[in-house]
Amino acid sequence: MIFDGKIDLDVPLQKAWDFLIDINKFSTCLPGIDEVKQIDDKTFDGMISANVGPISGKFNFRSTILESRPPEQMVVRTQGTDTVTKSTVNADMTVDLHSMSETKSQMDYKADVQIKGRLGILGDMVLRATATLILQEFTRRLRKGLGEQV
Repeated sequence: MIFDGKIDLDVPLQKAWDFLIDINKFSTCLPGIDEVKQIDDKTFDGMISANVGPISGKFNFRSTILESRPPEQMVVRTQGTDTVTKSTVNADMTVDLHSMSETKSQMDYKADVQIKGRLGILGDMVLRATATLILQEFTRRLRKGLGEQV
């Protein structure tokens, strides 16, 4: 499944970048995050709880920054396994930041997400609906974390 979109931010480009690369700040935007631990400058481990339709689970995951062009682009790969259903998630995501003015920026994202196992069987429609809700909540939390009026 491909997810892509744009998020307008009422902060300068550098402030948005600094927030996104600070795992402690960024992780507060992720719905369901239980824990996150920085392994090195490019690697993070964590656990996230997720509900997809009638199935809930906890995913242990590792995210790795594959490419980085501060303050404009980051390519991240995330791999995880659900502790309950043993379903796996692999996601490659590209984030591009663009300066719109001295006080505004835009975050473009594109994620290729592949889910295998019981969660994958639920089908595209249920997974997309769940992802849409998560992205809406992520956007709200990101804007709040950046100090925007939400």
